[in-house]
Amino acid sequence: MKRLFWGSLAVKLALAAFVPIFADEAYYWVWSHHLQLSYYDHPAMVAWLFWLGHFLEPIANCVRYPAVILGHLTFALWLLIMTEVLPDDDWRTERLWCFALLYLFSPFLGVGSIIVTPDIPLLFFWSLALYIFIKIEKSPTALGYAALGATLGLCFCSKYNAVLFVPALLFYILFERRWNEIKWRYVALTIGAGLLFCLPVLLWNYQHDFISFRFQLSHGFHNAEHKPEWIYDYLLQEIGLLFPLTVWAALRSKPSRSGRVLIYFAWFPFVFFFFSALKSFVEANWTIVGFPAVMAIAVFHPRIRAFTRIYVTMFGAALLFAVAVFAVPRLRVWSGHVTNTFEYEALAQRLKTYDPLFTQTHQWAASLTYYMKRPVYKLRGIDRVGFYEFIPESKPRGHHFYLLTRPDETLPAWLSAQHWQAHKIWRSVPPKYELLELNRE
Repeated sequence: MKRLFWGSLAVKLALAAFVPIFADEAYYWVWSHHLQLSYYDHPAMVAWLFWLGHFLEPIANCVRYPAVILGHLTFALWLLIMTEVLPDDDWRTERLWCFALLYLFSPFLGVGSIIVTPDIPLLFFWSLALYIFIKIEKSPTALGYAALGATLGLCFCSKYNAVLFVPALLFYILFERRWNEIKWRYVALTIGAGLLFCLPVLLWNYQHDFISFRFQLSHGFHNAEHKPEWIYDYLLQEIGLLFPLTVWAALRSKPSRSGRVLIYFAWFPFVFFFFSALKSFVEANWTIVGFPAVMAIAVFHPRIRAFTRIYVTMFGAALLFAVAVFAVPRLRVWSGHVTNTFEYEALAQRLKTYDPLFTQTHQWAASLTYYMKRPVYKLRGIDRVGFYEFIPESKPRGHHFYLLTRPDETLPAWLSAQHWQAHKIWRSVPPKYELLELNRE
């Protein structure tokens, strides 16, 4: 198992250096050069991880390394969790190996975890909190309860999905009748430590009228129009990413008594976002905290060895093809995200002489900043609200700037109010981009 752990880490680090930075990653990387307690889109943990990698920026895409290493430590945590819940029988070692393979060949948890998003610290601290709870359930201490709260606070500093941990835990305590085993006199320590360690998010939101909390609630639960395909898309994407045989094995398995806690942490996120899909579109990665627990339950199925072989074959082939898409230019058309990534790199070369440069979207601004190695900002008041609306640099200074936008895009009203005059410099073919020059007297 040690060889598998270190070997898979080496593969991830090599791929992390080779695979170009995606637009969302560049956006979080920009945050790390404007450190805050939290941000409009997400809490700040992902930016803090990128900040740790600043000294690696001159080396390929190795700025990812701190986050990639943290993500791989999540795998180590789940190996520890499995040693706690697997029965000590003849099948223990085989089940542990099956779990390790299911985890490492998962699109999200394996090679996919080299893409740095808030999900990486979220899953690490979520898994650490679960491991701590399993330990204190067996041997409760005041320090253990405080550590649980501190870990959950850091989890909340990673992504707001962390709040799902609490109801999953309460359902487990209630339905498994474990309330007598909880040391309620220590729960105050958990709550206090949790509030203390999530203070950055609370303070930032307090200073900004809780705008981030309100954005996340409206983003996930409010939509003027319901589309029935949201439900079908949600079910298909989650079953596909988990793999149908894994889902079947998890539903039909019978975990040990100590492993029953995994049932609640496996299925509660999926049930929660199923109801969310009734109101709004659910992105595939929102349920990522449930993936390892589903795999952990699945290994209790008597046919998991055969299922794992099929799983590794299917996802192994898919992962090899994904790597080939990056390595072979002709294959990049298979993925719009990959095409866009290389397009931003080429666009940066074309635009390097235009300064100061602003863009229409935060993805364009962040990607161009990463590849040009100089600041490019999204223009305030154009496209959706995000991080750039909260920094003064999003409004140009002086009497001249360039704007990369979509053809015929409506410009913010404040530009005309301040007497900015725009004229077109060039338009790409096909007409995806338009570069404008703006001046004012």
